[in-house]
Amino acid sequence: MSSVTGDSAVLARVRDAVAQAIEERRGLVAFSRLEAVEMDRRARAVERDALDQVRRLVPVAGTDQQLDQVRLRLVRLDAALEELNVRQDVPEPSRGLERDDITWRAFEDISWLLGLT
Repeated sequence: MSSVTGDSAVLARVRDAVAQAIEERRGLVAFSRLEAVEMDRRARAVERDALDQVRRLVPVAGTDQQLDQVRLRLVRLDAALEELNVRQDVPEPSRGLERDDITWRAFEDISWLLGLT
């Protein structure tokens, strides 16, 4: 299997993982009677799970530009989370909110990079 064909298959699996997460997240809103805080908590969990799955799928190196962009966005996500972890001036409730915001932004960026939003 050539690298281009392999990258295309990986890209398709990455797209599927993110698309499924988007649908699951939409389902939380459309069919749920959850409180807003609980709905948001579950949506972030769906996004984290999808990002973990994407991380496992994306190869360390490849020839596909979209996969390179997704990989770079995951690196930036990790860096932002690490930066937040070492900060001493952020109380835990705010740290959790910031972590959720960083995760949400990364998920949205990746879904946009993949042409899903």
